[in-house]
Amino acid sequence: MDAEIAILRLLHIVPGVIWVGSALFLAWVLQPALKKTGPPHAGALMANMVGPMTKLLHTSAVLTIVFGVLMAFRVRDPLFDYLWSTGWGTMIWLGFLLAVVGYGVGTYGGLTGKKMMAIGKSLQSPPSAEQAVEMGALQNRGMLLAKIASILVTVAVVCMALANHI
Repeated sequence: MDAEIAILRLLHIVPGVIWVGSALFLAWVLQPALKKTGPPHAGALMANMVGPMTKLLHTSAVLTIVFGVLMAFRVRDPLFDYLWSTGWGTMIWLGFLLAVVGYGVGTYGGLTGKKMMAIGKSLQSPPSAEQAVEMGALQNRGMLLAKIASILVTVAVVCMALANHI
């Protein structure tokens, strides 16, 4: 392995670890804990956390995808022949597809969270029954989307990790 591939690999893997680890933590630890905590504390925490968490997830996801594509073009010379005719190629494009779909699902989940935040800022104190139902539905949708995204990007990692062994 030459130095260029080693650097590209690091620039692909390190943000990928941050992206997938953050997605798993958000979906399976933080969101369920916030739901149990309830509105008084969850709202304040989310208000201070959404910005930095969104930047971290988007930045690490984009870096992972960009450096993964760059690395794929550098690892195999006639890349498109390898992508469609080898086990390695199948696992690489499948992992890429899962990562991009996972990123899209996670982004949509993030937009659901932003909508929740906007509604939360305009809530009456205490919220009306209709507002509480809407917030609950948005929270459940956001949690489901985060879990789906975390599973998709985790399976993408598995595909990529197995590519050289298939």
